[in-house]
Amino acid sequence: MGLQRGFATVVKKMGGLIVAILLAALAIFFSSNHFMHAGFEKHIQRDLETMRQVVDDDLANLKTRRLQEAIMLTQSVELDRAFRANDPLLLSAFARHANETLKASFATITDASGTVLARGYWEKRGDNISESSVMQQALKGTATVDVVKLRNNGLSVAAAAPVYIDGRLVGVLMFGDAFRTHAFVDEIHRTTNLEMTIFDHDVRLSTSIMRDGGRAVGTHLDNPEVFARVLQEGGVYSADAGILGKAYKTVYWPLRDNQKKILGMWFIGTEVEGVEQTITAIALSCLAATLVIAIALSFLGVMFVRAVVNPLEKKAYVDMLTGITNRAGFERAFEASLAAAPQSGTLFLIDLDNFKDINDNLGHPVGDECLIRVAHLVKEVFRDTDIVARLGGDEFIVFAPTMEDTAIIQEKAQEFLDVVQYTYKLDNGERLTVTASIGIAIYPKDGKSYTPLYRNADSALYSVKNCGRNGYAFYTEEIQ
Repeated sequence: MGLQRGFATVVKKMGGLIVAILLAALAIFFSSNHFMHAGFEKHIQRDLETMRQVVDDDLANLKTRRLQEAIMLTQSVELDRAFRANDPLLLSAFARHANETLKASFATITDASGTVLARGYWEKRGDNISESSVMQQALKGTATVDVVKLRNNGLSVAAAAPVYIDGRLVGVLMFGDAFRTHAFVDEIHRTTNLEMTIFDHDVRLSTSIMRDGGRAVGTHLDNPEVFARVLQEGGVYSADAGILGKAYKTVYWPLRDNQKKILGMWFIGTEVEGVEQTITAIALSCLAATLVIAIALSFLGVMFVRAVVNPLEKKAYVDMLTGITNRAGFERAFEASLAAAPQSGTLFLIDLDNFKDINDNLGHPVGDECLIRVAHLVKEVFRDTDIVARLGGDEFIVFAPTMEDTAIIQEKAQEFLDVVQYTYKLDNGERLTVTASIGIAIYPKDGKSYTPLYRNADSALYSVKNCGRNGYAFYTEEIQ
């Protein structure tokens, strides 16, 4: 009897211990599940907010570049000659050439009343397009750029600049990018690996999301909460969403013109398929033991951060195609460099020459391989302490802290131009040579922060483009 009572006591104590272990494991399970979900939500929302800023910055940079290009085009000798000759063929040739060389989707030339004289794409001769806000400003003599809704192009980034002959306004050049060509969303998807959609009001105008071999465009938004929050109230809407059977974290925000009028919406989303299962599997493992499981959970938590959170952070700061820093990462590193109070530095803005021809004639796989090779060459030529990034498309940027000697700067620029001129040997036996143009701005002489320094380097870059490409130029006030 005593032995039985002793055994029963041991069993009772063991049962209590087992129950305590199970309760402790359950507590660890639920708390770990909660905190991992909370941590994941925090990180992904932060990353989406970063990428939302990247999209807004890309739009602002595109508008600035297109306005500068439109003004530059109106000052062309060829355009002046075509207007003086009143020759529609010369005007049309000029518009098409502007599209091709500057990678725009449309260029339209009108007379002083806003009636189309020539076009690169879309608008027809004889159409009157004076109703758009940018055209109205240009017809009054002011060059401007905005997101506008054009009759044939739809929502577009359009820059319009007046054309003068002998001091008299004779017409307008309107130039820019139609969102429906998908170039903007494809570039965002290529550089960030995020899905993106542009809405014209509540209609999907352009998207990187493919469905049944095509793009899911022309359909209406079917979420009244998004409609009310973004299009009516002008706010930002973040939510979980199912897209083509996959789970996404998404954010919508208004697409506005310069007068803050809401024309449509931006959408970006990142796929999180399998993350819920990953979190649950990690938490369930805590039910297998006590203190050992707690230690293992800490280890698995670290693995979780590396496997799920870090890749999401990488999307925000690393260019997914080339593996080097992207625009957001460059700006963060640049600000950190300035915070370290460097006395001097040099900004190199690099743009490949005629890169659009590679993509159009040889296909994006060849273009992507070219960009990857160029990224490696940039890293090899410049110092380990220099900040190297791909801004998007075929545009690269380098900030070299403490580099101020003109001879060294010229040596670096020429070294890159020399090594980048490699030749592709294609499968069909043909060969393709790649060259580049470089604009250079000196810190702090040419700018004490990123925006003016970039703008002045961009002006220097375009002076190289205008002089035949395949070279470099320092920024000066004469080329501003």
